[in-house]
Amino acid sequence: MKPTIQDIHKIALEIQKASACGSKIRLEQVLDDMIAACTSIKTELEEKKKLSEEIELQHINSIPFIYKPVLKKNYYEGNYLEEFSNIRTSELKEAKALDIHNKFWQNHEILRGNIFGSLPQELINKESVSKLLRYGWDKVVVEVYEISQRKCTTKDLVEFCELKYANFLMVKEKSTGAELILHYKV
Repeated sequence: MKPTIQDIHKIALEIQKASACGSKIRLEQVLDDMIAACTSIKTELEEKKKLSEEIELQHINSIPFIYKPVLKKNYYEGNYLEEFSNIRTSELKEAKALDIHNKFWQNHEILRGNIFGSLPQELINKESVSKLLRYGWDKVVVEVYEISQRKCTTKDLVEFCELKYANFLMVKEKSTGAELILHYKV
């Protein structure tokens, strides 16, 4: 079984216990466990970094977007994303940008990512941009990459994106079928 970050936390507690009770033999054992766990996780990360050899990206463009930042670290917990979605929709309606937002995203199938509200700034008028900014949306430059070739699974591609980009969306352009990575330079 591959060690996890939670395993490292447990081992750290064991190190603390062994150190507190003065058991040098136990301390050495748990330190060896910690080294093995960290080495295993690092090796796994290095293997994932090799995925970049199986993925060929072509930088297409840099586009100014406006996006609604997620304000919670663990956004999948509870109903945060549902509330976020409702607020996003309400704000887009108030700014008279909902139809444009929906048309844009109907043409781009979202495959994966961690951005939950955005659209190219050039698609909406200045008043709409100003209103969204007052609601807490931010301006951001999005680097657009086309996946010109890949020899890996979608799961591997997602892991590649998670390692390489802090904020991204993987999308499929419906008109061309092209797979794109949108890197939000937040």
